[in-house]
Amino acid sequence: MPMTITCADMGYTCGFEITGDSMDQILSGIKHHALEFHGWTKEELDTPEKLEGWKGAIRQTARPGVFRTPRDESDRDVVPH
Repeated sequence: MPMTITCADMGYTCGFEITGDSMDQILSGIKHHALEFHGWTKEELDTPEKLEGWKGAIRQTARPGVFRTPRDESDRDVVPH
C-alpha cells in the first residue's frame, strides 16, 4: 500500500514529498533528502528519536482525500484539488 511523507509534515517549508511502497523505501528517501538538501549528518539521521518521528508522520495514500467517503456533513463540501 503506497505511503507518503512531506517535509511540511515535519514542520519544514520545503516542498519535498516522497511516496513509496515500503517503510524502508520511504526512510531511505527521507535520509537521502535530509543529507543532500537540509545538511544533516548521518549520525543525526540514525537516531532512534528521529526515525520514530519520521515513521509517525508517514501516511498511507491508497485513498486520496478527494475519493474518500465523507465522515460527516461538514466533509461533504470538500473541493478536489
